[in-house]
Parts: sequence; C-alpha cells; structure tokens
Amino acid sequence: VRGDLQSLPNTAEPGKGSGKITRKDKEGIAVISYGDERLAPSRTAIYIIIAVILFLALTGTLVVLFYPRTVSANSSSLRLIFANITRNNTVLVLQDNVHIKNSNYFVSHLVGIEISVQFQLKDVGSNTTSYTDNSTNVGAPIAIPARDILALNYSINATLTRETGSEDIWIYCCFIKYTLGFQVQVNTQFTYFSNTFEFSDNMYQIADCTNVVTANNTCHLNLLPEGGGVP
Repeated sequence: VRGDLQSLPNTAEPGKGSGKITRKDKEGIAVISYGDERLAPSRTAIYIIIAVILFLALTGTLVVLFYPRTVSANSSSLRLIFANITRNNTVLVLQDNVHIKNSNYFVSHLVGIEISVQFQLKDVGSNTTSYTDNSTNVGAPIAIPARDILALNYSINATLTRETGSEDIWIYCCFIKYTLGFQVQVNTQFTYFSNTFEFSDNMYQIADCTNVVTANNTCHLNLLPEGGGVP
C-alpha cells in the first residue's frame, strides 16, 4: 500500500504484541506485506487439473496395454514328407507350418488346434491337438509371448481312394511331376485372463511332389524323421 497511511479511513489499530488486531468497525483496513503468502493465488485448481491429467494418462495406458486384441493362426507353408501313391489308393503325410501371431501386450495361451485338409473339395485328412492340464494331454497350454509370432509344425495324415482323387494325385506326382493344391483350414482356441476364444483361417496351399520316386506305377517319398515310422 502506497501513500500516507493516515489518509486511509478506519485503518486497523496495531495489535501491540497481543497477536490480535482490533477493528473499530467492519470497514477497517488491514495493511499486509506484499510478500505475505496469504496474498498468493490458490493452487487448488492447478492440483486438480494435474491429478485429472495423470489419471487420464494412466487410464489410457492401461486401456492400450490390456485391451484384448486378436490372436491369429494361419497356415504358412505345406510340405509333403511322406507319400505312397497308386492309382487306387494314396497315403500322404503333410507337414503344415502354422504361424501364431499374438497382437496383445500380454501373454496368450494356445489350448487347442485343429487342421483339416481338402483335396478337390473333399476332406482327406485332419489333425486335432489339445493342450490341456488333464492326464490325457499332450502338453500344457503353449504360451504365445506378447507382440510375437510363434511357428509350430503339425503333421496331417491324408488317405485318398480313387473316388477322392488318388488317380489325380498319381497323375500330378508320378506322371507329370508337378505340385498338389490343398485347401487348409486352421481352427484354434486361445485363452487369456481366464477367457477362451476361437480363431479360424482358411487358405489354399501348394505342396511340391516333384521329388517322389516312381517304380512300377507306384510313387514313394519318405522324409519322415528317423524312427518316425510309416503311417
């Protein structure tokens, strides 16, 4: 406060060391130092805004990290590893390389997969594998790391007769040494956070059979691991 204090009306009387300031009436004027903290604006609103921003940032981060995304599985490649081909009957073992992609920011688990193969729109073979925690399982559920792709191989036994295309396979593999086309469907089951969901993919795959050995109107191929046995 600048100027002559005597000119101010109803100036508050000094407290005279009592710690109290007496006023003559309600219009009294108190003189406070310019540096007094009581003159600083309240920061309550600033603290509230900062708290709201931090809350929204934390909530947004949790939503991004834990929002469920797709876990997909698809047939990457199909390989012929065993063949016994005649005009009337054919036995094939196909190895399917399945890529499982986890788009989540947390680990998911594969609990089951079914692969079915069609030749000329006819079902010729399938493989069903279940990963459970009971005594009949083939292993515990497979963990799919966060934001990662896992490659797994599965073997499918296919049996064909003359009615389901054995003669056509004999022509493609034994006579003209070409390739075979199969329709592959992959059905998978995944779990995360105690929830189970399914994913299905269907695609056309080519299997090379140009390396089969032909003898006496029969074609053979055996690329099975040693000790794997012949179906």
